[in-house]
Amino acid sequence: MKRHRLLTAAALLLALSLLITGCGGSSAASTAAASAEVAIQRAPTAPAEMAVATDASGFANGSLQESDVAAALPADRKIVRNAWLSLETKEFDEALSALGSLISESGGYIEQQSEEGRSLYQNDGYYSRRATLTARIPAEKLDEVINRTGEICNIVSRSTSAEDITDRYYDSEAHLRSLELQEERLLEILSKAEQLEEVITLEQALSDVRYEIESLTAALRRMDSQVTYSSLSITLEEVVDYQKPATQPKSFGERVAAAWERSLNRVGQIAQELVIFVIEVAPSAVIFLLLPLALILLVIRLLTRHRRPGVPPRPSGKAPSSDQNQPPKQG
Repeated sequence: MKRHRLLTAAALLLALSLLITGCGGSSAASTAAASAEVAIQRAPTAPAEMAVATDASGFANGSLQESDVAAALPADRKIVRNAWLSLETKEFDEALSALGSLISESGGYIEQQSEEGRSLYQNDGYYSRRATLTARIPAEKLDEVINRTGEICNIVSRSTSAEDITDRYYDSEAHLRSLELQEERLLEILSKAEQLEEVITLEQALSDVRYEIESLTAALRRMDSQVTYSSLSITLEEVVDYQKPATQPKSFGERVAAAWERSLNRVGQIAQELVIFVIEVAPSAVIFLLLPLALILLVIRLLTRHRRPGVPPRPSGKAPSSDQNQPPKQG
């Protein structure tokens, strides 16, 4: 009976320590596991398979040591690479299709794509189109894809970044192995538990450990995906003319020539805008100016058809002579 009580107390202590592990992190897990280990070792008649000592790092003695983990690290590093491209093109539809084909040929895929604006060839104004793409490219093909993109479009700007996540990756991997060992211990103790309270406590602790295992496994898979497939963000804009790289004039003559060229370009743009303005305003001007003038002329013409009041109209035919208009003389 005393042996059973000691075994039960050790199981409960280990379960409670593992519950604290889920809230306190890997350091708390190591301390709790060590406490449970001391409690188990105090039972002189406890089964030998339950007395598993752990060191301060949370690894079981005789299975995984810090030196073993360091020796197991591969020579290659875990590098996450990202790239951003700002592009412009005169043939929007063709360029967008070519970019999609290039990404597919490299073994990548498009995560997200959006388009906005209307074609430049609309009659009601200048509306350039703009597309935004987010693609995942195999890391070893990223530089090749960027270089080939310059053959399809004009690259306005480009930037890349690299993040080393080697330490974070292998720390998570080591923590995962520690949690898997804890899961094995809980399963062994649960198989020997007899009291209902013990079973409930152990199952709750086991559920918390498995939840952490699933979270770490998902995080490791996500990091593997980020290392294997680099992220490429592309902004494609439709333009009439490509941007020219700006260079600083060196001599006074070059500065004067550059200023004269800018002035001529500005005058040309103003003249074009003026012509476009006249063409757009001409129909409206005809309607709003000629129509009132036509109405005024019509009113004047109607008024001239009638004489002023009090003046009899002139009879038609030959005008009477002066003798006929005089009264007859008396004899």
